[in-house]
Amino acid sequence: PLGEGGAGVVWRVWDLRQRRYCAAKVLRQVDASSLLRFMREQSLRLDHPHILAPTGWAGEDDKVLFTMPIADGGSVATLVSDFGPLPARLCAVLLDQLLWALEAIHSEGIVHRDVKPANLLLDATGTEHPQLWLGDFGIASGQDAPRLTQGPFTVGTPGYLAPESRTQGWQPEPRADLYAAGMCAVEMLTGLSPAADADIRRALEAAQREAPVPPELAAVVEGL
Repeated sequence: PLGEGGAGVVWRVWDLRQRRYCAAKVLRQVDASSLLRFMREQSLRLDHPHILAPTGWAGEDDKVLFTMPIADGGSVATLVSDFGPLPARLCAVLLDQLLWALEAIHSEGIVHRDVKPANLLLDATGTEHPQLWLGDFGIASGQDAPRLTQGPFTVGTPGYLAPESRTQGWQPEPRADLYAAGMCAVEMLTGLSPAADADIRRALEAAQREAPVPPELAAVVEGL
């Protein structure tokens, strides 16, 4: 197992056809809404250097799984947890790659709805140029698609939700993803989770004072 979340468990599995390891997400249970989300996620076939889209799926009885490539460098959330605030140049590169991925899915009429550091996955590139992947499209939605949730609040992760998404009748739109991308940038620059720290302005002002670059990231930053 590689990880576990609210929707299911992600396993490291061997792909017999491609003869390589990949990640397989196995859903815990299948009801009408989770099946719709599953079909929506596995149907994404966006060929983009910064989008981690599903590559295959299988189903039997009440269980379904879908596969995707493995990003073996952890996530931006892990990076911030390990090193604290990231150097501004590194943040700029990661944010640029994220915005490129969002531009691609928005051009296809898709809103991610759960952009957060834990869903920004990284290749293990060492001291080479960073490679970010936008993953986990489990609650993604078409801009004109019917909502799968009931009530006045949208789904997503507190701290990264655009204010308007909490209002009755709100329909998913790309600007909400851009808001979440901005909150990811705040977390990368300050090392603070937006959900846990409300004084964002003070945190950003503190981040403007040049902090020493962690030795483990020095070679990466020098090459940017």
